[in-house]
Amino acid sequence: MWRKTVLFCIFLVSYLFSAQLMVVQGNLASLVEVEGDSLKKNLEVTFPFSPLDGVVVSDTAYFATGNALLEYNLKSKEIIRSLKIPAKKLKWNDERLVVICEKEVLLLDPVSFKYSKISFQQSVSDVDFYEGYLLVSHGKYVSLMKNSEEIWKIEAEAEINKISVNKEKKAFAALTSDGTIFLVDLENVLAPKVVFFSKFEEAEDLEWIEDFLIVFFRNKVITMNAAKLTSPRAFKEYIASGNTTSVVKLLDSILFTKGNDLYRVGVFSLKKIGTAQRVFPVLAQGEMYTPGDLIWQLNLEAEVRSSPVIFENLLVVADVEGIVHAISMSGGKLWSYRTGFVITAPPRVFMERIYVTSWDNFLYAISQNGQLVWKIDLGADVSKPFEVNSYGIYLATDSGEVYFIDHDSSIVWRFKDEEWISTGVTVDENGVVYFGTSRSLYSLYSNGSLRWKTRTGYLLTMKPIIIDRYVITGSNSGWLLCVNRTNGNVVWKKKLPLSLNSQLSAFEGTVFVNAEDGIYSIDLSGNVKRIISASTPSPVAVSKEGYVYFVSEGVLYSFTLDGKRRWERKVGESTVEPVVGEERVVVVTRSGNLYCFFDSVHP
Repeated sequence: MWRKTVLFCIFLVSYLFSAQLMVVQGNLASLVEVEGDSLKKNLEVTFPFSPLDGVVVSDTAYFATGNALLEYNLKSKEIIRSLKIPAKKLKWNDERLVVICEKEVLLLDPVSFKYSKISFQQSVSDVDFYEGYLLVSHGKYVSLMKNSEEIWKIEAEAEINKISVNKEKKAFAALTSDGTIFLVDLENVLAPKVVFFSKFEEAEDLEWIEDFLIVFFRNKVITMNAAKLTSPRAFKEYIASGNTTSVVKLLDSILFTKGNDLYRVGVFSLKKIGTAQRVFPVLAQGEMYTPGDLIWQLNLEAEVRSSPVIFENLLVVADVEGIVHAISMSGGKLWSYRTGFVITAPPRVFMERIYVTSWDNFLYAISQNGQLVWKIDLGADVSKPFEVNSYGIYLATDSGEVYFIDHDSSIVWRFKDEEWISTGVTVDENGVVYFGTSRSLYSLYSNGSLRWKTRTGYLLTMKPIIIDRYVITGSNSGWLLCVNRTNGNVVWKKKLPLSLNSQLSAFEGTVFVNAEDGIYSIDLSGNVKRIISASTPSPVAVSKEGYVYFVSEGVLYSFTLDGKRRWERKVGESTVEPVVGEERVVVVTRSGNLYCFFDSVHP
């Protein structure tokens, strides 16, 4: 069915989706603030034209009308510049406006208003972006472009209407005019692989939310769990009548229009939230900072013993009084939710839900507007880190049971052995579970049965991490242990000056651990090197760029992997790992002070 032609041959987002959108009814437009499932109007404009598509960047809007591209100033409410071109669709990438015309893609500089163009023999329907490349759907083809050079193209049996890239999964989805959806693996960007295709009658559009592919039909919306690209499966189905006219991804949900109705859909819910014929994204230029600049700080007025978690523009942190705090990445308090007792395990955010365990024996699922979705009594405290993926929640109770619970709160399986579980649980890509006990390292199959058990002879205190074919864990007695994750055989073990607060992290095949006298790196052959000297540092966070962050003696440090200090800021005592977000580094102190710093980093 598919023909692939390989010819040969960073995506940096300067503008991020804010909580604003532009909703359009004919030639009447409103800038609205999205607050949960409600809209707050900030500005109304009547245009002397009816836009087909648009992008708003700060105070400037760009509109495609079918026969022109217009630059519009929202403050003065007037057209500033225009181009007589058959513009029908717009996207913003790397400070350039990407304009789709009939058989051309224009790359326009918004300052000079000049453009370069890439021409195709077929009509262009969509574009998307991946690792500095441009993906273009034209006719029956999807082409990977570098500047104006075609690297490869994939041919389908029908014309392609939509493409959507999932950068985290290194893949893209495409939808053809006959309703065929196909998924392409981009692990090797120069050698794409079609790993799935199937026909879906009346499918109109599609978009990704993490592991889920949201598919829009004539009279419904289906969310598909595509954690495994080769076998996506329907997860939820919602009724929504009418043709899909526009789609905008916003945080962990999608806003879309059908007829005159505006909807918000996520993995777990769909709701009509307003009236609009079309919806356009609003992008806001970030402020200028230098690495290490303090952006904001906030006092939670309670002790904190677990790391914060960042999901898109949401920061979640829990304190020892059992309160879960949701904070915007601009530092504003959004809401709080009180559980029954102390929280020491870091919260987990998955899609539209926040999962929290408490010493009151309950696992909580909380919506992103702070409402309880469900809670389940596990009969014992959960004080250690847990995992969440597309299938559900994996955790260990302090009474020694491991649970797998689905997203609807049903217990799928539980496991118990005679040994006390002393670490948090880790789950690999196949649903295989790993955890440490008072004497052993365990592995369970995805159905909860024992896979293997490796005797260590000492108490394990570090949540296992997975790198390549190995599982690595450790003990505050000083031993770091690497085993083969297939059979549990010990590959190597090393003695280090580890502490009760030592935890593991990984970056590009290297393990990092905080010890009593500094930060150590260990490669997969077991070669140990102290890269940073520090007194009883906190667990470390490592950014995608390879920068290391930790707190020692009340100071937050940023280092390179070769031990060069980048910057430092006084914050206060902290025993938990800092967290890295998009151009943000957040740390919480033992006393409950939250600090958010700028850095040129990505998680």
